[in-house]
Amino acid sequence: MGEGPTLTTSRLLALPLTVWNAGYVAEELASALSFTSVVVGSGGPRQSGVGPDGGLVGTDPYADRSDPRDPAGSLRRELRRRAGAGRSVLTWVLRRRSEPAAVGLLVADTQGRRAVVGVSIAFGCRREGYATEAVRAAAVWLEYRGVLVETRIRRGDAVGKRLGQATSFVPTPVLVAGWWRVWLRPPAG
Repeated sequence: MGEGPTLTTSRLLALPLTVWNAGYVAEELASALSFTSVVVGSGGPRQSGVGPDGGLVGTDPYADRSDPRDPAGSLRRELRRRAGAGRSVLTWVLRRRSEPAAVGLLVADTQGRRAVVGVSIAFGCRREGYATEAVRAAAVWLEYRGVLVETRIRRGDAVGKRLGQATSFVPTPVLVAGWWRVWLRPPAG
């Protein structure tokens, strides 16, 4: 798959996360993403990513043990892990085109010709359509390369369901870890 490019939408720039900027991004977003949950994925196929509901999936099971004096610690470790994980783990920092402040994270974890995408939007920037814009941009870029795109939405998550529907995902009967439903974007055809 290679490194992800800069993705551009009408209002956002999705800039690739690197080992060099991961610490800065964590410091910038830690307090704004503090309302998202950390969920540990089970083994088997790659399950890491950021779910549409904003929860980090497949993260370090010890990430909850962050030092209260360093609230960005868990996020910093996870972003550095993702940035150094290789070509199958793509992470972007979402920034408004009109100002340099980060509004969230976008991820795509690939395995073969499949990718799991997700987004986490900063608390003060939610309900502005940024998640929809970002997920569409990543999905289109991946589909152009022949990748089947999916996401995981927690059962009962109305916001995640609306985001899935707005970005052309369709629910499947497949459940991961008992509470995450797999949604697919049907191939264009």
